[in-house]
Amino acid sequence: MTQIKFILTASLLFFIAKNCYAQQKSQGTSSVFGVFAGSTPCSPVSRPLPGIPVNTDCDVIKWKVTLYHDQSTKTPTTYKLHSIYGLPEPGTTGFIGGGKQIDIEGKWTIDKSTAPPGRKIVYRLEDSGTKKVISFLRLSDNVLHLLDSDQQLMIGSAAWSYTLNRIDNK
Repeated sequence: MTQIKFILTASLLFFIAKNCYAQQKSQGTSSVFGVFAGSTPCSPVSRPLPGIPVNTDCDVIKWKVTLYHDQSTKTPTTYKLHSIYGLPEPGTTGFIGGGKQIDIEGKWTIDKSTAPPGRKIVYRLEDSGTKKVISFLRLSDNVLHLLDSDQQLMIGSAAWSYTLNRIDNK
């Protein structure tokens, strides 16, 4: 009986150790694909994308998106989106009261089928919690443009745009 307990315990420990190693190995293969940042208006169309409540005072959204990919295959893996929103603090680049933060994580994909006519690549970021999708049109290696829920370009003004620029050194 003691020998059976020993064998079962040893088998269980081996299985746990093997599982931990496999998870560490798969997590260790992701690397940063790109980091993009920008400020956009907090419009009725952009507000729901990161999940900003409709009744919140908001004029500006600051976005920072970090995209990860598999180091060896270069395929997309996960992303992290950090947003701060609220009313701007006059005379500064900050927000009144520090603003409110939203952090979203999930998987991202490269989608060529939903790109507007004549365009090539759309990055689709799916929130792992809500399954909501935020899409960006890749204009170049250094510029992403926010798309609305109908996959159309968001139109800015002379004062505002819906673009994010690469801030890492790639």
